[in-house]
Amino acid sequence: MSFIKSFSAMIALILASSSILTTAQQAGRSAFTVFNTTGRLPPTCSQGYSAGRDEVLYTVPYTYPQVLSIIGSFANITWNGINATTLNGTDNTVGTARTFDYFGLRLIETIKTYEKPVQGPYFEDHTIAPSYNPATNLSLYAFTDALTATPVCDGAAVALNFTAVFCSTDVGAAGDIFHSIHLMHAMTLQEFLGNETWTGCEYSYGCHGQNHDGDQWGYGW
Repeated sequence: MSFIKSFSAMIALILASSSILTTAQQAGRSAFTVFNTTGRLPPTCSQGYSAGRDEVLYTVPYTYPQVLSIIGSFANITWNGINATTLNGTDNTVGTARTFDYFGLRLIETIKTYEKPVQGPYFEDHTIAPSYNPATNLSLYAFTDALTATPVCDGAAVALNFTAVFCSTDVGAAGDIFHSIHLMHAMTLQEFLGNETWTGCEYSYGCHGQNHDGDQWGYGW
């Protein structure tokens, strides 16, 4: 897809510009030791890692069932530009992990919370196990990488919220990657559904405004 190609180039540039690890950052590999030994993330950011958070808000002018038809399977993330994933359990089930390669990182994502009520909102939250890109010396892991999809505009649109809470040896580069990837996901979802752009729905839910650089303003309850 066109969005995937353009954002792939952007993220490759971000990765190429990430800084080389200092001695202290290299010591922060303890995150990998904790995970490999116990299967759990460290309770806080390990030595050499800094905490980061990123949020992308985006509204698509499609119904909740239409959106769920694309995002409603943890195993199927072709709308993320990923065609090959491996599950270790049952799809859409807490505790199930998916594994795939993405922008030089081997990612293992494990479901923490999964809610898909018929009327919404959809909510899926997973962790990201410690991952390292040797080409750029970038390490990261995430306590939360969540997606909420809420019907708005009397059901005519869906407000998406992508939120990541993470630790990284280069929090700036990691934050840029999360933001670019989540924006790519939102725009690719929109493209999969027909590529119509949301222009507002002032008549309901107090919802108005427009998408701007991946951030939505002006919708409320």
